Amino acid sequence: MFRGRKMSLPDYKMTGKQASSAISHSPVVQLNVGGHLFSSTLSTLRKHPDSKLAELFSIQPKVSTDAQGRFFIDRDGSHFGAVLEFLRSEKLPTENIQQVYKEAVHYNIKPLVKRLEETPELFGELVGRQQFLSRVPHYKENIELSEGISLPADNTASSP
Repeated sequence: MFRGRKMSLPDYKMTGKQASSAISHSPVVQLNVGGHLFSSTLSTLRKHPDSKLAELFSIQPKVSTDAQGRFFIDRDGSHFGAVLEFLRSEKLPTENIQQVYKEAVHYNIKPLVKRLEETPELFGELVGRQQFLSRVPHYKENIELSEGISLPADNTASSP
């Protein structure tokens, strides 16, 4: 245990000018997202101008760096690779759909959010129910008929 002694880490955050200089010298960016390491290009990170990533890696970067000079995003990076893959190729992930969806929402990558919302894994029950009901003959008419039978003709309730 560390009694009576405080430990601190040095601040490795680049100034805006240093980070801007690092970004302008190379289109390749090294990322540390919660301890997970990634490499990408600025054009990939800026692909969707309204996204948080485009904002973070704008002309004046709004992101700090780690001790090795990689841009650091303080977030669990477990599913960032799937987000990055979508930015590169528009390929949807095949697993961890809900977790990737949360990341897409966080980074405000609207095309990924929209496409994931259309997957059965995310809204499977609703999609499955709609597909099932579309195959039941005369389902809508039968529901309307049964609702009409179960409801009294006069919807006003009398007081006791």
